[in-house]
Amino acid sequence: MTGGRRMAWRLAGSGGLALLLVAGCAALAPDSSRNAGAPASTATTASGTPAALPSLPSGPAAGSAGGPVLGIVGDPGRLLVQLDPRSLRPLPGRRLVLADTVAGHAWSPDRATLVLGDNDQDALHLVDARRLRTLGKVWLDAPSAPQWFGWLGPRRLLAVVDQPLGDPAAEPGDAAVVLVDPLARRVLHRQNLHSRVQAAVFLDDRAVLLTTPVAGIGTARLAVVDDRGRVRTVPLRAISAGFEEPTEHTSDSVTEQREAGLAVDAAGGRAFVVAAGTPVAEVDLATLRVAYHGLSQPVSLLRRLAGWFVPAAEAKLVSGPLRQACWLGDGLLAVWGSEARVARDAGGQPKVEDTPSGLKLVDTRRWTVRQVHPEATAVRWHGGRLLAFGVRWYEQERPGGIGLTVYGPGDRRPLRLFRNRPLHEVHVNGDLAYAVDWGTDDRKSEVAVVDLRGGRVLTTLRGAPPYLLLGDDRTAC
Repeated sequence: MTGGRRMAWRLAGSGGLALLLVAGCAALAPDSSRNAGAPASTATTASGTPAALPSLPSGPAAGSAGGPVLGIVGDPGRLLVQLDPRSLRPLPGRRLVLADTVAGHAWSPDRATLVLGDNDQDALHLVDARRLRTLGKVWLDAPSAPQWFGWLGPRRLLAVVDQPLGDPAAEPGDAAVVLVDPLARRVLHRQNLHSRVQAAVFLDDRAVLLTTPVAGIGTARLAVVDDRGRVRTVPLRAISAGFEEPTEHTSDSVTEQREAGLAVDAAGGRAFVVAAGTPVAEVDLATLRVAYHGLSQPVSLLRRLAGWFVPAAEAKLVSGPLRQACWLGDGLLAVWGSEARVARDAGGQPKVEDTPSGLKLVDTRRWTVRQVHPEATAVRWHGGRLLAFGVRWYEQERPGGIGLTVYGPGDRRPLRLFRNRPLHEVHVNGDLAYAVDWGTDDRKSEVAVVDLRGGRVLTTLRGAPPYLLLGDDRTAC
């Protein structure tokens, strides 16, 4: 999902990138077993098990990656430059020094204006993307920096902040929406949601938000915010989501989570919410009518997979399921995620055992589900290609991964790269992909530029990767 979100590629302070999880790997290199471009009726998972895979929808055209890519570089990352798309090297020409570190970005509908979220202040920065000039700053007059933001038209920006706006009935952690006019630099409307926002998708004239209770785990709700700031909500009574914080915070305290996935079929005017162990919720965005659909799947998909482990020193102790979703078109919904639980190692120390739920395709015409990749924990969808990747920790606390598997376009044989390597981020630019490993304290980060047509790595850069300001389809994952 596009629009600003503070969880991804966050630039911060002297560390370059403020990362959610740290892992390492050997130098990124292609998998010599690849077989790119050949048609096939089956996919091969990372474990070697064939998985039936339908021909993928064509999706939006991949476009060309021939033009420069805007990116933020430096340590701290405050220099906006043009990058060569095939090497990610800075190009000569105008550069813009940013006053503040950045958290998230969103492109205007005509791609002339770039909005950058402020990492520390309640502000959005406006940039002339063609001339690399600062246009000004829009203050949200809110207690916190924006968590999500996106355009709802040429003169409408919607931001989500995670603290209430002067409402005596609001609780700490209550999210609020702020609608601004970026040209007039003023706030048009603000409203508390009396809930937390767990996921957001920005469309041409509205935003779709998945919300949960402010405190605890309870009934999820879907909120639709229009370009006037008006909010309509509907409860999803079959789906519970949220976070249950421990009453006391100690080294052994555990936060319970239930995270659901949100995907939007913009053309069909539908939203889908997917959670573990519940039916899929389908919401008509015009009427907010909700329908629930159970999924049928082969018994083989119910088998347990080997657990993956996150060292307690590297992650908060969190237990519970996480799901994410993405609309592919032609009736297909991609769903992936994991199941986390806290266990004890041989020395009695707590650790998070993370079991992937894998990448599945849901046929929303027949409400059937098909396993595609049993170990994928992250997915990108762009230009008719479905890219599956992820990071895992083994019981011995050494990092590993599943590399990168590229399905499509159409029924092409899957392309496999970086076998068993951890990839934290993959971004797509036309027929190029940028595969990122964040590194560790004793190993530098790396980003590999991949030619998706030929299935080869064009170059690998070591060191903090640039924050790429790519303009993907607004409803893409």
